[in-house]
Amino acid sequence: MSHSAAGHCDPAVQVSAESLATVDEASSDSSDEYDGDLNDDLDDALRGDFEFTGSYYHRSVEPNAPNPGLTIEGLGLVGLPLSERDATAIVSLSAQAPFGKGLHTVIDTTVRDTWEIEPAKISFANPAWLPFVDQIATQKVWASLGVAPFTTRPKCELYKLLLYQKGSHFRPHQDTAKANGMFATIIIVLPSAFEGGEVHVSHAGTTTVLDIAKDSAFSTSVLAWYTDVVHEVKPLTAGYRLALSYNLIHTSPNAPKPSLPNLQEGPLQLFKDTLQRWKDDKYPEDCIPDPALFAFMLAHQYSQLDIKRGLSALKGKDAFLVSHLLPIAQEMGFVFCLANLVKTVSGSADDCGYSYSKRRRSGYWGRYDEYDDDDDGETPDILEVEEESMEISNLIRITANEAVDLGVGKFDLSSEALVPRTAFDHLSPDDSEYEGYQGNYAGNVDQWYRRSALVIYNEVDEISIIMSISGAPSLLRTLPFTETPTAKARQIVNIVLLKGLDGITATTVLSHAVLWKDHVIWNKAVQCLTSLDAIQSAIIKGRDVFGLDTLQPGLSGRIKKCGTLKDRFSVTKVVATHFSDGMNTPWIKDIINDALVSYSSASVADVPNLVQLAQELEDGLTKLATTVIPKTAAQPNSYDFHVTLTEALEALKNQMENSEGNQDKADILSGLVRQSLMAAASQWSSQPPPPPPTAYSYMHANSTLSPTVLGERINRLIKMCFSTGNSDVCTEIGKFIGVDRQMDLLSASRAHVGNNTPPWVQEIMKSVVSTYSNPAISHIPTLTWMAKELGPQCIDSLVANKIPKSGIYEFLFALAKSLQECLSLLSRDQNTTEDTKVAFKMAISRCVQTFIPQWEAGVQIVTAYTGYGPYRTAIPAAGPNAKVKRILDIVEFCFTIGDLSPCTTLFRYLLQIQGNTNVANRFKEVHSPLVPLLKAILTKHNKDILLEPFKSFFKGTISLYLGRILGVVPPAAITVLPTRSVTCSCAECNRLKTFLGDSNQTLDIMAVQAVRTHVEKQIALARIGPIITLDTIRGRTPYTLRITKRNEVMAGFKWKEAQTEALKFVQVVGGNDENLRQLMQERYDDMIKSFSGTKTFVVGQLTVGGAAVVAPSTSAAPVPGPSGSSGVGGSAANTAVAPVAGGKRKQRPPPPTNIIDVIDLT
Repeated sequence: MSHSAAGHCDPAVQVSAESLATVDEASSDSSDEYDGDLNDDLDDALRGDFEFTGSYYHRSVEPNAPNPGLTIEGLGLVGLPLSERDATAIVSLSAQAPFGKGLHTVIDTTVRDTWEIEPAKISFANPAWLPFVDQIATQKVWASLGVAPFTTRPKCELYKLLLYQKGSHFRPHQDTAKANGMFATIIIVLPSAFEGGEVHVSHAGTTTVLDIAKDSAFSTSVLAWYTDVVHEVKPLTAGYRLALSYNLIHTSPNAPKPSLPNLQEGPLQLFKDTLQRWKDDKYPEDCIPDPALFAFMLAHQYSQLDIKRGLSALKGKDAFLVSHLLPIAQEMGFVFCLANLVKTVSGSADDCGYSYSKRRRSGYWGRYDEYDDDDDGETPDILEVEEESMEISNLIRITANEAVDLGVGKFDLSSEALVPRTAFDHLSPDDSEYEGYQGNYAGNVDQWYRRSALVIYNEVDEISIIMSISGAPSLLRTLPFTETPTAKARQIVNIVLLKGLDGITATTVLSHAVLWKDHVIWNKAVQCLTSLDAIQSAIIKGRDVFGLDTLQPGLSGRIKKCGTLKDRFSVTKVVATHFSDGMNTPWIKDIINDALVSYSSASVADVPNLVQLAQELEDGLTKLATTVIPKTAAQPNSYDFHVTLTEALEALKNQMENSEGNQDKADILSGLVRQSLMAAASQWSSQPPPPPPTAYSYMHANSTLSPTVLGERINRLIKMCFSTGNSDVCTEIGKFIGVDRQMDLLSASRAHVGNNTPPWVQEIMKSVVSTYSNPAISHIPTLTWMAKELGPQCIDSLVANKIPKSGIYEFLFALAKSLQECLSLLSRDQNTTEDTKVAFKMAISRCVQTFIPQWEAGVQIVTAYTGYGPYRTAIPAAGPNAKVKRILDIVEFCFTIGDLSPCTTLFRYLLQIQGNTNVANRFKEVHSPLVPLLKAILTKHNKDILLEPFKSFFKGTISLYLGRILGVVPPAAITVLPTRSVTCSCAECNRLKTFLGDSNQTLDIMAVQAVRTHVEKQIALARIGPIITLDTIRGRTPYTLRITKRNEVMAGFKWKEAQTEALKFVQVVGGNDENLRQLMQERYDDMIKSFSGTKTFVVGQLTVGGAAVVAPSTSAAPVPGPSGSSGVGGSAANTAVAPVAGGKRKQRPPPPTNIIDVIDLT
């Protein structure tokens, strides 16, 4: 064991003494029950007379030591490092060193073979040498030997110059005190290259080897020990060692001479007795913690790196304690370990919310104030402890010569295992963290105490301790790889085999089994390997030692342990490569057959393996047909498996068909494909296999598949039927899916049928016509195909009788367009009959007749805004809104089919505005944006606004605007504004003039009295007082002059604005005056009078004229109505729209002359 004090540069290697005092047999043999406590006894032993903080020796290398300028009488200055020439000269001037034997001083080179020179012949030319020696003696050596501080400076007297040459040595001996007060010897070895010459120092049963040879050539080394320490100098094997021997002399009065404590009795014996009782199970079971170890807190704290160095890292009292106890522990079969020990304490803080904030304080083991909110604050104390725990980490087993990491990681330490139990009492935490005051209560404080510990346990318990802490991996790491197993090694391997292995641990056990040539262990361990590479490597290593036949039990067991067919096949392939018959090796084949016979998991991942097995095994295809597919077909949730299997078998069949000599297998595979396809069809609506259970399994509750997924499955099955040559299976699929999904079946079949539709497809079409009731836009291509195959009458009937009459505008519109496109294609075919064309037109008309009443259903106009509060403004739409777009689409479609009759019906709906409707909003959303876009469509088709039914719609729209938006003439006479105006152009008067011409009702002028008086004077001069009121607001200075227009004046302004907006709208609709005259006809004069305010416009009875005949934009002719009428809107006669604004109003007296004298329609 080594002791390292401050200044030690290299660890010293320690070995135990050859003999130690034996344990008292009476104590060992006693069978009397012992009622003491093991924790307390260990505490008493470890805290005995070990207060000595020094060491019995010192060793250091001093690379910065000065050259002493060594001068020898008769030789002169000696060069360093020592040369051969100077060494020979020194020998010539030296005497053989004697030694004391009893009362005599003798020379015997068998005991001591050394040259010496008296100090009187020695001097030092370098004045720095003596201060260096004094500093070494009074500081480094003094501290290492643990001497109490001196009051009078000690002496360090030169005793001899010693020269060792090859073969020189000194047998074990103790130094005698050569002067009063001498208590230690200091040896300063000067730079002189040599080998060997180790110094063995021994005390209290412990021996330490001090080897300084490797630093000898260019460094000065210092050795020291107490005079009662036994020491020995081993023979030099090469070179010379030149050393100065000094006597260290104590001079402080009234202080005893320093000496080493005698530990042979007292604490050492107490420690032996305690270990013996522990070993003999004398302590009650409840005295032994679990795991069975104790941790004694050391005096110093050591880092993780320090602890990994082992004994050499220990300092002071710790080094002294362990150096004396370790040999005893080892002799009695106990183990010493060094470790880091952390205690964590948590609890509520002593904080009322006034003084502390969130903070973290770190002490010895971390930096300070990692996230302090208050640099001057402190972490509060814990008011009430809520939780305590201790943790051991970095467990390093130490011996005299090495330190071994047991690799157990971190583990909890019970309070009963801490020696003493109160070791942390009265200590301050090294680190603390406070989460801060939580508003109504104090937060939590966490405190950490970090220390180092000496861990002690009985070596016989080591296996169980490591297993309980960290399991088999750590336990196996303690085993060396040897060809001859020890009993302990076999015990460890058997234990880990019994506990179960993971892949890495199994690999380690296999390595031991191969070295031990133990096939039983190998066959057990190989079954626990997880990776294929590990299995491959294990077989290669095992076959060379045991032979393949010997490995069969283990390999067979490994294959059978596979949870899935995929894993079993993967492992089997690896194993089979080592046998000449491969997969057809009898015992391997039996395992695979058993797997196939029992297979029912229906996992998609197994499909490649099943197909490969079917190829490689002699009866593999038969096994699929007779066992695998029937069993998996009976399993729920096997749809994905059978679809994947069908595709894989079809690919294999195609491969066989393209290779010679495999037609028989291709025929068998054709049957397997059909069999698997039928199995997939039978499971078409089954759920996928559930995911592995997890903490969130409730999120994967079993539920029915969505219609989209079911449709995708049908499409995939139908595609596979046609791609595998099994189109007749489609009828079987139809039986499985039922009538509700027949449309999906047709949709999936449409792309594969071609021009010649099979009878079974037509039968399904008829079934769909009779049951179809859930329209979807995705069905439209199939419905159009049905119209082509069965005749469009089926669609006419379906729309008239089967599907809902509301909420399906988009479906009907898309269907009508699709039927129109189909009609256009058929019209180009000379074989298409007129009856077919008429039938298509009737079906289209039926769709249009049904969707026009729904033009507004389900449409929401969403306006996007930007900004917030008073700054919130609407973002202009990029195009027409949804309602306007629908109207435009219908109008365009009417031009496409060459029939404007549906527009008559549409426009009638547009003009039917109920009395409680906000007409202004209606016009803002629909009519106003619609009018210019309708005119654009007419221009596109070379039509003008006088084309019916557009003429009637535009006329009705103007009428509605004038009657429902422009409204009635103001009830009171509009005040005539004065002819004079404000003449002043100052800033406030300019504001007044602007105000008089706009529609704002109030104007506030905050100004001093002179300005307010000026404005009032200008108002009087302009004679505008009768149309306004004046008030002075005195809430703040300067005062505010508030000018308010009278209500009758505001009515005039609003009427003026309404007239302007109405005129703009009418001009947008009609353009010039001539168009408006033709458009409004008999209502033209009423329109002019409503603008002038002389007459209120009464809407009256609105009519929509019959549609004009237009040429279709395709080859289609005008579409007849479904009942033989001329169009969707009924007869060509005008269609009346109920009056909206009521009957004739009572006439008011004409208003006085208005400020608007002329209505300019240009």
